[in-house]
Amino acid sequence: MMEIIKDTLKVEEQRGFEEIESLIETEIYLDQTKAEIGEILWTDGKVEILSTKIIKDKILINGLLKFKVIYRSNEEELNIYTLETNKDFREEIEIDGIAENMAGEVKPNLEYIEYELEDERKVSLRALVKMVGKVEETVMVEIIEEVVGDDHLQLLKEKIQYNDVLERDESYALIKEAFEVGENQPEIEEILKLDFHPYEKEYSISADRIIVSGIVETSIIYFGENKLNSIKREIPFTHFIELSNIEYDSKCQLNMEVVNGEFELRENLEGRLKIVDLELKIKIKSKIYSQREKEVIIDAYSTERKINLKTEEIRIMENIKDITVKESISKEINVINFKEIYLVEAYPIVVDSQYVEDKVMVEGILTLNIYYQDDVEDEIRTIKEELPFKSYITAEGLDSHIIINSDTSLEELHYNLKDKVLHISGTIKNHIFINRERKIKIISEMEETDELIDKKSWPSIIIYMVQKDDILWDIAKRYNTTVEEIIESNNIISPSSLMPGEKIIIEKKIRMEF
Repeated sequence: MMEIIKDTLKVEEQRGFEEIESLIETEIYLDQTKAEIGEILWTDGKVEILSTKIIKDKILINGLLKFKVIYRSNEEELNIYTLETNKDFREEIEIDGIAENMAGEVKPNLEYIEYELEDERKVSLRALVKMVGKVEETVMVEIIEEVVGDDHLQLLKEKIQYNDVLERDESYALIKEAFEVGENQPEIEEILKLDFHPYEKEYSISADRIIVSGIVETSIIYFGENKLNSIKREIPFTHFIELSNIEYDSKCQLNMEVVNGEFELRENLEGRLKIVDLELKIKIKSKIYSQREKEVIIDAYSTERKINLKTEEIRIMENIKDITVKESISKEINVINFKEIYLVEAYPIVVDSQYVEDKVMVEGILTLNIYYQDDVEDEIRTIKEELPFKSYITAEGLDSHIIINSDTSLEELHYNLKDKVLHISGTIKNHIFINRERKIKIISEMEETDELIDKKSWPSIIIYMVQKDDILWDIAKRYNTTVEEIIESNNIISPSSLMPGEKIIIEKKIRMEF
């Protein structure tokens, strides 16, 4: 009696990927307590995605853009001030074929902020925000894993590889840290800019949790003793992600973002305002998955009796490779008259991914925002620079139809000014998934019958001449024998390398049952 054992594959597939640009405009009016604007030094902004919702063919986005303007006044000695305002926005990303039951993610990037000084007490702001939406679906595919109980049944199997997503999680790490301004630096009169860059150093998986070790690179620009000053610190942290559905060989994909950063200033033992108390809230998104390899039955027959088969074509996003590579980057800038560097911000963007000459190439740009004082007029300025990067990963034997997905992030960033040359270095981390979409015709149903195959009238020996594209399985199935019997009768050394015109002997074997 034939017994069919079934299994279900849980495969995550990307259903869509689109990006849009949104122009967000607002105005700031100074209240009576603020000094009039003489000169705007720079503008800042932070985009927060408050919520997303997937409906048919669309991602609905609800977000907030926090603007900050730093300006100089001509009225007072303490003449650098900040203005802040928020502007909410709603957008839609259209992706054909997506539905409510799918999982989506939206990543925003603030391209630029333009301003116009209408008068001494009013500023118009225009910001361009790029938003990239990605939607994935978990597909359940039922397969026949094995058939037992029939010694005459022959099965043809094919291996597939895929990532089984075990769990998704969103948690928050709360970090409290205090540090003191250096002895040779002035007191803090006002903090003008805070910049936080979190990244993962390493993670480890135990029985029921992921232990994440990370760093938050913290940069501060502040006003003190009638000039701008800067501080840079690294804050280490450890975060535990409690999970129930986890395996010892699981892998983890992490994304970090500082969603809230608050500070308080206090005096040191000498009564000087030089201590910064920071409280950070970091959102950590994690995807836990295991790489699976399964055999699916793509054909079957019996050497003794006829069986009924039902086939089904399935589509599988097969994971061929899962690679994490780190690339060192560096740049020297000497065309600008730098006197002092306050801060360098950096944001990586992938512009192209392709497979060329047995290598996967990921190409991108690291956008640099540099805040500095020039050496000619002693003015405070900002400038945008670009640092291109490329990563090559050897991956031999792939075809041109692969799909490359790269999750790119910036790890440490270092910069220093020496002899008026700005030296910038850092590390780009690329987590690269190499996939291919496979359409496979599998056996979805199998039923045995009572109709025996009559071999009595067959000749004792059949000599078959191999045709182009023949494989042993097809020949064995045609003549109701087995691949093993053909190999044994013909002393075939390389079963996978049949030559057209080659002669194969097929012997009739009748099993007598008593």
